[in-house]
Amino acid sequence: MIQELKIRNFKSFRDEVELSFEPSTDDRYNSVVTMPDGVKLLRFAVVLGANASGKSNLLEAIEFLRGFWNTLPSTNDDGTDVQPFLLREDALSFDTEFELKFYADGLRYWYKLKVNPEKVCHESLFVYLTNRPTKVFCREDVGGISRLNFNPAVVRLSQAEVDVMTMNCLRNMSLLATMKKVNVSVAYLDNMRRWIDSRILPLQSGSLSSLSNDAKKHIADSEDFREYLLQFAKEADFNISDIRIQKMAALFGHKVENAGGSQDYILPEACQSTGTKRMVELESLIYEQLNRQAFLCIDEIEASMHPNLMEYILSKFVNTPDNQSQLLVSTHYDPILKDIDDIFGKDSVWFTEKGKDGNSQLFSLVDFNGLNKLSSIHRAYMNGRFGALPNVL
Repeated sequence: MIQELKIRNFKSFRDEVELSFEPSTDDRYNSVVTMPDGVKLLRFAVVLGANASGKSNLLEAIEFLRGFWNTLPSTNDDGTDVQPFLLREDALSFDTEFELKFYADGLRYWYKLKVNPEKVCHESLFVYLTNRPTKVFCREDVGGISRLNFNPAVVRLSQAEVDVMTMNCLRNMSLLATMKKVNVSVAYLDNMRRWIDSRILPLQSGSLSSLSNDAKKHIADSEDFREYLLQFAKEADFNISDIRIQKMAALFGHKVENAGGSQDYILPEACQSTGTKRMVELESLIYEQLNRQAFLCIDEIEASMHPNLMEYILSKFVNTPDNQSQLLVSTHYDPILKDIDDIFGKDSVWFTEKGKDGNSQLFSLVDFNGLNKLSSIHRAYMNGRFGALPNVL
């Protein structure tokens, strides 16, 4: 599970911002999980803000890390694909920085990265074996060459193993990606790699024209998921009686009442609404997420979906017991603030706002005092108390 993310100089975020999954004080919601060391973490967070305020960029920071950890560039000249904040003089002279604290197999880790479009300047990993972080490795750029330093107190490597890792760690790639290429095992790095592969799912964007092959495969291969999906469709009143996959084509059964009584019809995916396809896609992702107890980002979760259905999906996720999955979503749908104290707490709510200088800021609802009544929160947002609203003349 992710504890906190810090980013600086990434896309519209010029200055450092921090997204935390630690609850403020109230842990009465089902969305709170207690880690082995006693730290409590939220399973859900939502980011609101105007268009182009930075919501998507925050989610894309996690997606960048996921891709960076897995990318194997063919040469030193391929670059890193990181996009810094460009709306200032000498923009390319500033490094982009990430810090991520997370739990994998019950251990807390602290990962740091400084990177520019050309190369990695710094990369390091710490593990909390006690209350203090212990360094696993540190990697610095020296004249375009990566220099690796491992802590001998927790990592046992021969010089030959360090040499082969250094040789394969190009200046534009992560050491985590290097571990795919070499026949060397480092316990804490291996643990982080397994966490990345099994617990970090790809970013889901708001646009959807057809069901993905992954969703179709879930329906075709898992009878449990198909039954889960049909039950969800029934509860959400989608008038869907069956879903089948034939030769990777989705077929939807519909039961209708007419003059001839109750009749069943089979319609292809093309005849389904965008909202129906969006529901199937999201539930496929969330079903996989819950089974893998993984981290998932959904951008513009309200896209092509009735607000009641969106709230129903979030409620079912949050109220899933004994699960360490985490969901981070962005939305323009401000009435979601009315779900505070029902589905989630104030510490799950974040806002983004972009200044006239193009810099995005991130702040939490708990930063504002005097908002204990549910009705006052939504009213305060609509009155501009938190910012994060479009400036419409």
